[in-house]
Amino acid sequence: MSNLRLSFVSVFLCFFISCGGGGGGDSSALLMLLGASIAAGSGDSASGPCMLTTQKTIAANNGPVANYYGTGKSLYYSSPQSFSAGPVNPSAVFYIEQSHSYTGADFRPVHYYFYNFAGTSFSNREGILAGQHATSMLGYGSNSFFYLASGAPYVNVNTANNWYVDLNGPVSTNFQFKQTIGCKPMTDDEKFFSAVVSSSSTNGLSRTWAKTKKINVNIIFLNNSYQTKTLEAIQPALDRFKTLYAQNTVNVALVFSVKTSSDPEFNEISDVSSENTSLTGGLLRLYTTTASLQDPKALNIYIASEATGEGGLLGIAGGIPGLPGFTGTKASAMTVFIEPHRTSGSAGSLLSNSDLTFVGNTMAHEAGHFLGLFHTSESAGSTNAAAPNYTQDPLIETPYCGTARASFLVNDGVIAPQECLGTGSTDSSGYNMMFWASDGLTNQNQITGEQGWIIRRNPLAY
Repeated sequence: MSNLRLSFVSVFLCFFISCGGGGGGDSSALLMLLGASIAAGSGDSASGPCMLTTQKTIAANNGPVANYYGTGKSLYYSSPQSFSAGPVNPSAVFYIEQSHSYTGADFRPVHYYFYNFAGTSFSNREGILAGQHATSMLGYGSNSFFYLASGAPYVNVNTANNWYVDLNGPVSTNFQFKQTIGCKPMTDDEKFFSAVVSSSSTNGLSRTWAKTKKINVNIIFLNNSYQTKTLEAIQPALDRFKTLYAQNTVNVALVFSVKTSSDPEFNEISDVSSENTSLTGGLLRLYTTTASLQDPKALNIYIASEATGEGGLLGIAGGIPGLPGFTGTKASAMTVFIEPHRTSGSAGSLLSNSDLTFVGNTMAHEAGHFLGLFHTSESAGSTNAAAPNYTQDPLIETPYCGTARASFLVNDGVIAPQECLGTGSTDSSGYNMMFWASDGLTNQNQITGEQGWIIRRNPLAY
């Protein structure tokens, strides 16, 4: 395998942040949806997901690569790990973690390099480099020529192929590695899916998937999260979530279950960004110390009151993608915060049906991140940058909203949903479920067929 290492440090967080301000289409009132930012086989079953899971400790026994993270800042990496993906194993999700102190100003994130059978290396389309842990998947879209850098081998998940991945970090200590590969074979229409190059705002919306699939959703109410901790109490939220995923372009039915916690430590989430799992009330402490509440074969959605000092943070996903098949990792779950959705009533009281519907939007969006979806465009709008283009999602079918639209209604350098309701392929996507922000007015219910293809191929889908 090649020892070539190309330096890259890019950070894209998956947060939902609500910013105060006026009303209407003014982007100062946006509710921003930012994306964040760890062996055994489960066997096939008609009643649940099929996953092949692997976990092991892997040595960082190669290197150092001098000056990789900057002058005097070396990189160490593992031997290649092999895996296969194709029609029978349609999606592979990876998680690595390495303990080190380079998570602040001197930022040196762990990450991956992939290789095809011929040994050609490439960086994948990860959008989140958290520092000590990272997730990745194969593949991020149906056309890798669209989302990978020039010269990368073509990633074809419609034919069986052997692949390799090595793990990279700033210190020579071991990596903790987890891998989940789906073993529900693709349906024929998934196998032969061909995305249509985006040409209008309605691109990809006519897709119909013949077979209805299912995804389990485990709702976890934290101690101080909601007055009544039952599924029935948040039914409008669940109905909205179900409606979005039941569309023809996705055709996934959601199966809900519920758990509750009485631990007062997480009455409020004290921190959403630190990787310190000993931080009292911290988000990653929540994910890593409450594994018994999680279901390895479900989307785990914690319901929390709010995040201290985060204003209108609506929700946060464990990664793009999150890690299915395991519990208790930094990427095992997502969290939705109740109070920032409130438009009426006192703190701690029941939400109105309309506010609960908005909670459902947040659930659907964060679940999209966990299942592998990015924002259609990021906050400043999409550019025509060469791949990998981190200003838009890696799906060739998705319409996007260009930077020029950031001054269409308000000249503030930020694209608002109502600035992205055009009819073309570069001035739209404001109606898409994965648009980066919400204004509380725009019905963001659109999901393209390729977005649905990503959701349906996740190991959680059955």
